[in-house]
Amino acid sequence: MFRNLLKPDSPLMITMNQITDCIFLSLFWLLGCFPVVTAGASFAALYDSVYHGFRQGDKHCWNRFLQTFRANWKAGVLPTGVFLVVLYLLVKILVGLWNSAAAGAVSWMVFSGAAFLGILVLGILSVLFPMLSRFENAFPVLLKNTVLLAMANLPRTLVLGILNAAAGLLCAFYILPLFFLPSLAALIGSLLIEPMFKPYIPSEDAE
Repeated sequence: MFRNLLKPDSPLMITMNQITDCIFLSLFWLLGCFPVVTAGASFAALYDSVYHGFRQGDKHCWNRFLQTFRANWKAGVLPTGVFLVVLYLLVKILVGLWNSAAAGAVSWMVFSGAAFLGILVLGILSVLFPMLSRFENAFPVLLKNTVLLAMANLPRTLVLGILNAAAGLLCAFYILPLFFLPSLAALIGSLLIEPMFKPYIPSEDAE
């Protein structure tokens, strides 16, 4: 019985391999974000490798991460710049409104409205790098298609925004989630994003 548990195709070993992949892909993503300008390529590689590794059964998801990263690091520079600028402005505005609301300078209703718009913007940004990993487009086309696709799937986009806001806050304030949460968030996000992509990709890739 013990030998059966240690077989490569046993449920225990499959689970252990998935946990290991989750941790290492999260660390790969973190290392890919360190140069800053390659953060977009790292996001794209994480999404692609998590989707194919965990949902498609690809046993070489680490290699897929590196291949996708190399294929997208140049194309990801401009999207990364847009992502960082928008994220910086978003955080600055929301923190400022939070402090103003706490001081009574503005109403909490104003902050709530801004937070809703912030979730929407973050949800749109959450589609940007998965789009980069799956489609080859010039940056203006990539950005336009991302916005159109995200707005056409507004409920999914809002859930993506909430998911990644929560994951980002946990990773910003605690160290432990950095070891698994990026991969887990990408996996959950793929459940929302892949149905958006399905009408635009060949059927054999959508399976």
